[in-house]
Parts: sequence; structure tokens; C-alpha cells
Amino acid sequence: MDDLAGARQVDARGTRWRTCAIVLAVLLVVAGVVWKRERDRGAAQERVALAHGLALHAAELRDAAPGTARDLGLAAVKVHSDGQTRAGLIDTLVGERGDELTSDASSEVALSGDGRIALTGDGDEVSVWDLTTWLDPKVVEKSDRIAALKGHKEDVGAVALSFDGRTALTGGDEGVTIVWDLTDPAKPIRMAALAGRKNAEDAGGVRAALSRDGRTAVIADDDGDVTVWDLTDRSRPVCLSVTRAPTSPVFRDLGLSADGGVAVTVDNDGAVTVWDLSDPSRPVKSADRALPAKSAEMAMSADGRAVLVGNAHRAGLWNLADRSRPVSTAVFDVPLADMYDMALTSDGKTALLAGPSDSAILWDLSAPSRPARLAALKGYAREIDSVALSADGGIALAAGPGGVSLWDLRDLAEVVADPERVACRGNTNAEIDKADWARYAGGADWSHYGGEGSDSLAVCFIGAGST
Repeated sequence: MDDLAGARQVDARGTRWRTCAIVLAVLLVVAGVVWKRERDRGAAQERVALAHGLALHAAELRDAAPGTARDLGLAAVKVHSDGQTRAGLIDTLVGERGDELTSDASSEVALSGDGRIALTGDGDEVSVWDLTTWLDPKVVEKSDRIAALKGHKEDVGAVALSFDGRTALTGGDEGVTIVWDLTDPAKPIRMAALAGRKNAEDAGGVRAALSRDGRTAVIADDDGDVTVWDLTDRSRPVCLSVTRAPTSPVFRDLGLSADGGVAVTVDNDGAVTVWDLSDPSRPVKSADRALPAKSAEMAMSADGRAVLVGNAHRAGLWNLADRSRPVSTAVFDVPLADMYDMALTSDGKTALLAGPSDSAILWDLSAPSRPARLAALKGYAREIDSVALSADGGIALAAGPGGVSLWDLRDLAEVVADPERVACRGNTNAEIDKADWARYAGGADWSHYGGEGSDSLAVCFIGAGST
């Protein structure tokens, strides 16, 4: 019996030891898992901090060292891809597609539908540009302006261009709008003057818009009149109607649909009025919406079914399918202190917004319920007063007191979809040397990111999961 009891005690002690060993082993495994998770979490936090730091340095270097900015921005995305690093790289790549058209101050710009002919205006004249050489990367010597539109006694405050670039309007602060034939843009012909004032004492600015074919013009003047003109014979314009605005007599902005059937005006009180011009001899005020800010701007899609209206900090998209009852389809915040100008592509899916800064912001409105920022177009101007987009959004212009900037955005969709691929295309040998890594990486060990045993880090081959 004693032997049996002793055996049982030995078995019990063995069981306890085995249990303790198992528990200890489990604890060690758990501790190992916890330690690995903490280590991975720490490494992940290090990658995020490094990536955001590289992206910040890239943004700071875009003007002074664009090549370094691109490499640092790409490295940031490779180390950790998120909204912040991708947006930074996209902005850098888009910036590389920009150029200074002219350093001369300009308060107004306009583009033909294909983006080939541009108008830039300041003072009492408007410059005509053929952008063909500017849009061909193989051409080193870019052309200067090819003509100047003169004839105003006061500063030009409005420019408009037909889709084909053959008809232009320039409106001066003396209240006169001049019709130009740009069939040969290098040899513009003054066709007629549309006088919107009865006497010199009434002189004031105008806003002007043209239909797609250039046969219909709408002029809004600072006397509160909205005038519709038939320009079928540009040398003999016919006034079809003059309608008094229902609110403030001073207009901030004006838009016209491609077919000339819908016009939208914005006055200095922020009131937006939709005009039905189905019968241009009898314009009908379809609807209006009052905005809280006095500095409202607007842009309209070519079909007249969508209008974008903005003021300080905010923009809203409206559906005008039923002109008598506009429907709000989107409202989104804009990181601008004020709104100076807007432009929309023909389909209304891409918008360019500008305010008191050196950057204009591109927005994707293809899904109205989810407006998305595409890129910031940082120009050479100190402040952007006016913007323009070609019909498909492939060409953009921004003008201000510092000059006019031009962007070739024809591959924007590809840049936004895969900025890493675009940055590495034709540039797979992009490298960051040890000196720049030490300067911009905040002490991070570059051997963790593929730089071990080398004097340079191949940016396109950084592994996002490197540790």
C-alpha cells in the first residue's frame, strides 16, 4: 500500500511539473507574440513617421529641387502608402507638368475647347497664345504670344472664347464688349462692339459668355442688365433681349451652356439666378439660390445640367435637370480662404477651384456624393485670380499678378491611379544617397529599407514591408 501511495505522489508531482511546464511554455509563447506585436507596431509607427516626414520634405523642395522632391515623395509612398503620402507624390508629379506661360500679370484667362488657343488679359489688352509648342515636349523653344487684342479704353475685366477658338469676346470696364474673329489667331479681326452703356457716366465692368458655336453671347453689366446677342453675323450682332437682374446690379460671374439655352448669373450679394434662354428674345428666370457669401463664383457644365457654386471655404454642386427646381447633389469643404474663380470640364466631372493662394485645386466630381481632391496645381503666380480648363480637363491655366501658369494634365488619370508607377516610369534608377537620407530621414536606419551595403538607396525598389 505504501508503495502504491508513493507512486501516486510521484505521478501527482510529475503531472504538476508537466502542467507548470505547459503553462510556462504557453506564457512564453504569449509573451513572444505580444513582444512581436509590439515590435511590429513600433516598426509600423516608425515607417509611418518616416514616410510622413519624407513627404513633408518633398513638398518643401518642389520649387527649389523638383527632382529631389519627386524621389523623396516616391520614397514616402514606398515606405508607407496612405492618403497623405499619395497626395503629396501626386502633387509633385502634377507640378512637373506645369510651366510658366508668361510672367506678365493677368487677371483673366480663357481656353478653347481643345486647349490649343488661350487668351490672357490684363490692363487694356488681351494676349492671344497658340499653345501647340507648349504642349509638345519635343519642342524646346516655346512660342510667345502671337497677337494682342486692343481697343478698350479701360481695363479688361472679361474674356470669353468659343469652343473652336474662332470667336472671342473681350469686355472692358468702360462697359463695351468687343467681338473678335480669331479664324487666324495670329491676325485677329475686330468685328463689332457691343455697347452696354448709354453714356460714359454709367461706365462699369461686364461679364461675358459664349455658346459652343460662338453664335450666342450673353453679357451681364454693372447696370444690372443681362443682354442676349445673336452673333451669327459677327460683323452685325443682333440684340435679342435685355433683361433687368432681379437682385444686385453688380455681377460676380456668368455662365452659359454650350447650346446657349441656359445661363447662370451670380451677383455680389451671392444670389445665383438660373435663366431659361430657350426663347432668347424672352429670357425667363427659372430659379435662384442665395448664398451667404458675397464673393460667390460659379461654373457650369457644357450641357447646362450641372452648376458648381462656391464661396469662402465651401462649394456646392447643383443639378439643373429641372431648371425650375435645382437639386443640391454635393457640398464639400475647400481649403481656401476665399473663392476667386472656378472652371468645369464639359462633362462637369472635374473642377478647378482657385482662391487667395499660389495653388488651385482640382476636384473629381464624377461621383457627386463623394467629391474627391485630385491635386493642387501650384503655379508661378503669388495669387490666382482666374482659371480655365480645356473641355476634357487635359489642359489647365491659372493667372494672377505673378503671371500665367500652364499645366499639361493629359495623363492625370494615370498619375492619380498609380503615382508610383508614373514616378518610376523611365526613372527606375532614381536614388537617394546617404547624405540626403541623413538630411531628410530623421535618423532612420536606411539598411531597413534596402540601403544596406550600398552608398545609395534605389527608390523604386524600396519594399513597403521592409523592417
